[in-house]
Amino acid sequence: MTIHRISLLIGLLSAGLLVTGCGGNDAAPAPAQAPAALSSAPTTAAQQPTGEASPESGQVARCTSGTVEASVGTTLGNDQKDTTIVWRNTSDAPCTMTGFGGVDLRGPDDPQWGPSYSLPRAGEQPTSVVVKPGGTAHTVITWLPGDSWTPTDIVVTAPDETTSTTLKWDQGPVLRQDGATHPGTYIHPVAPGSV
Repeated sequence: MTIHRISLLIGLLSAGLLVTGCGGNDAAPAPAQAPAALSSAPTTAAQQPTGEASPESGQVARCTSGTVEASVGTTLGNDQKDTTIVWRNTSDAPCTMTGFGGVDLRGPDDPQWGPSYSLPRAGEQPTSVVVKPGGTAHTVITWLPGDSWTPTDIVVTAPDETTSTTLKWDQGPVLRQDGATHPGTYIHPVAPGSV
């Protein structure tokens, strides 16, 4: 009788441990907890929103129309020209620029297209550029010379900004291609330096 009770007790204990072991694995939702832990982690430089970077010194603010000053730089080329727009950081802290910004050429009222030519973007992937105090970044405008429409101004807007700067255009006539599928006039993303 005693041996039978001990055998029964050992059997029940073994079964209980087996059920507890199996149940323990089902009740531990480790994969479900992993994304929650990741989502609360600080954002890294690779995950930063457009216009921000994270160098060694910490977060760097996006360049704004109040921290960068635009000017027209050099023009190179013959049949197709490249004109540089230079962005100079006038603040006392570094800032970042990412993207294309906006470029409009303005001049006389064209009978077909009007007085403003908004330039399309090139198919390049933009990268984040850190601009040190007093340092520069630039945007290249590739354009085709024309013979019938000569802009008087170039209106430039820094990436992620809405305030524009109007500069004088003295590069000569531009071929309007407002409705072209593959225009020969377009803007490139912001790059480091001033070229």
